[in-house]
Amino acid sequence: MNNNTIYLAVTVAFMIGLAIIGIMISRGVKSSEDWMVAGKSLGKIPMAGTYFATIVSATSIMSYMGYYYLNGWPGWWNAAGTLMTSFLACIYFARKVRQSECNTLPEFIEKRYSRAFSIPASLLVVLCCTALLANQVTGAVILLQSFVDWSTITCCVILLLVFIVFTCIGGMKAVAWTDTVCALVIIVGVWIIAGEFLFRVGGFTAMNEGIAAVNPEFVQGFSVSIPPMTALSWVITWGICNFGAPQFVARFMSAESPEVASKSQGITGIGLLLFYVPLAIIGLCGILIHPGIEKQDAVFTTLIMSEVSPLMGAVMLAAVVAAIISTADSLLLLVATTFTHDFYCKVKSNVTDKEELLVSRVSTIVFGVGSVVLTFFINDTIQTFQAKAVTLMGSALAVTTMVGVAYKKANKISAMIAAVCGFVTAVIWYALNQPFGIMPALPACAVCFVVIMVASWITPASANDTADKEVMENLFGKQ
Repeated sequence: MNNNTIYLAVTVAFMIGLAIIGIMISRGVKSSEDWMVAGKSLGKIPMAGTYFATIVSATSIMSYMGYYYLNGWPGWWNAAGTLMTSFLACIYFARKVRQSECNTLPEFIEKRYSRAFSIPASLLVVLCCTALLANQVTGAVILLQSFVDWSTITCCVILLLVFIVFTCIGGMKAVAWTDTVCALVIIVGVWIIAGEFLFRVGGFTAMNEGIAAVNPEFVQGFSVSIPPMTALSWVITWGICNFGAPQFVARFMSAESPEVASKSQGITGIGLLLFYVPLAIIGLCGILIHPGIEKQDAVFTTLIMSEVSPLMGAVMLAAVVAAIISTADSLLLLVATTFTHDFYCKVKSNVTDKEELLVSRVSTIVFGVGSVVLTFFINDTIQTFQAKAVTLMGSALAVTTMVGVAYKKANKISAMIAAVCGFVTAVIWYALNQPFGIMPALPACAVCFVVIMVASWITPASANDTADKEVMENLFGKQ
């Protein structure tokens, strides 16, 4: 049995196992709320597992490993942002979002601010999350073609069927529990490879001494390519913008209580540390074990295919497959839910719960196909493409969401103006080719925050009349 056969066998076996779990759980899906937010019944473990597995994507393993390989320890600033998201969510925001009793981010925007804001927000969510889903497909295609001689179209069709099966059948509950399994596989997989690589280079100290000899900047906090302002912009991109990414916010809404939503983020933060540390170790050891890799997205496949045993490589491959599936099914669920709940049900009156569930499942197929088509138009690296989608969505929605749950005076006028200003700032910053090496999220979120706070002060109190009274009471108490 050759190496590629082992890789393929492990991958297929893993996906079949996940499918069985998903089918078993799907029996409990009886309503649209069950499908969208698991009937708001998820406990701390599935909450932490699904959030972790959603945030850890193909980008997180394949592209980030390359980022550490090319930049040394300064590449850690990529991870700092996602850790900050879990910290902020744990101490405040996850609990507050769950208290709103909403089912989707656009629904929260509608009830907290106005329907006039939620409609363009829904459109932005659908477009950006479809792009993010396409990014996962791209990563998966790169992975599959590294060990099987299949065409891009064949890979896309297979992946599409897998993503749709996992999402369409069981909704959020099935996604949450299969994600939890994926999270465990991911953490175990990266630690096995990290341990093997550390042993080969002679330990942690020897690793640092070796990469310092290659490039002294590799063991510093910052570098010429990653100066302090660039690092800060990365932290903002992945730390703040995630609060405008509905695939993450939807997790908070699925918890069985606000307290569970908050505590699950503490668990998630620990899980992310257990993931990012070994991932960095693999990339850094790779500098010494296999020098000379020039392309960021090629680091993972080169190291795994050429530097580890077939069995260990199969375990790592399973980890990446887990990351791709867990992120893709979450995104596909989110897009289908947003379209159905926040578009279809708003346009068509008197939609029954059964009809909403059916339309959700049909739209899962439609948007899944659309994401595959989009993969043929992606020219950026996986990391760059994902950063653009998250940034544009987060620049408009992250600050408005965070301020919306924390500041009562924020209103529809201030939020809409701030969202437009944040989005336009990000677009302009990209058009200027990111001056000073700063990611657009930093100036965009800063502009959005200043605008929403100032506008909230100068607009009349009546501007909040469109806010849902029940949601406002859930967030701020009875007045």
